[in-house]
Amino acid sequence: MSEPAVSATGLPHPLAPEDRARADHYALLSRLYADAPDAGLLQAIAQSGAATEPGRLQVGAAAEPFARAWAVLGAASAAMDAAAAAEEYQELFIGVGQSAVSLHASAYLPASGRNALVEVRAALARLGLGRLGGVSLYEDHLAAVCETMRVLIAGAPGVQPFTLDDQREFFGMHLGPWVFACCTAIRECAIANYYRRVAEFTDSFMAIERDSLAIE
Repeated sequence: MSEPAVSATGLPHPLAPEDRARADHYALLSRLYADAPDAGLLQAIAQSGAATEPGRLQVGAAAEPFARAWAVLGAASAAMDAAAAAEEYQELFIGVGQSAVSLHASAYLPASGRNALVEVRAALARLGLGRLGGVSLYEDHLAAVCETMRVLIAGAPGVQPFTLDDQREFFGMHLGPWVFACCTAIRECAIANYYRRVAEFTDSFMAIERDSLAIE
């Protein structure tokens, strides 16, 4: 995978390079969906993405969509203004009264009869995790779910990394069933500009995660 803009260097537990990359990408996605990127983050993504410029790709067929999406996100980040990104985030995901696109699992699983928020809270409790004090995002928000995956992979201060089985179960129950529909909703929204590229990158990364975690 390409080097991510958010580094997991300094994590409390040593990780294999592949898991460090996974944790880094979940950290980046959590940050991008929690709030609009500031100028520093846009610059970091642009510099990292430049290494995989679409015209210079030399990757395997399985990884090519991911590498291409990362390069395109890097180019979009280089061209994006932080104030414009903040305005887009506000219009897309907050809005006035109702957002144009929801980032909550509960918006994509209503027909199943599941209460996504209740279920993810119960899963966190079983894992000994929970929402930190002062955090306003609900636990089924995409940023929160990505942060949970980062913790499951990398651990946290006082928390050991979780097993691959734990990661597989959480992804399969609380991320995989709705994240692709969420990405589609973002891409198809007329308001989306920069976040269309974020959604494309998210989709390609989550596809790799889904396929990798499906391997027993």
